[in-house]
Amino acid sequence: RYYGASQPFSTHAVENLKQLTSRHALADLALFLTFTNEKLVSDFGGDKRKVIVVGGSYPGAMAAWFKAKYPHIATAAWASSAVVNAVDDFDMFDYQMYNSTRRSSLY
Repeated sequence: RYYGASQPFSTHAVENLKQLTSRHALADLALFLTFTNEKLVSDFGGDKRKVIVVGGSYPGAMAAWFKAKYPHIATAAWASSAVVNAVDDFDMFDYQMYNSTRRSSLY
C-alpha cells in the first residue's frame, strides 16, 4: 500500500498515514490472495488452492485477524506469539523480565 510506485503521497507525514492501518493491510492481503488463487486455477486448472496464513508477533496477530475476517479465503492460520488482545499499561512484562534477569544473575 505504501511502497514503491504505490506510494500515494509525496511524504510520510502523519496525516498521510491514516490509510496505513491493519484493516487496510488485511484487505490488501485478501485481494492479493484472491487474485493469486484465481490466477493459479486459470493457469494450471484444478480447484482453488487452500491458503494458510502464518505469522509471529505482530504478523501473527495479522494472521489470526485475517482468518477471522476472511474465513472464505484462509483455510487456517498459525499465529505464534500473537498479541490479539492488547493490554494497556501492562507492567507485568517488565516485572517478569526483572525477576528472570535477577534470578539468572545469581548463577
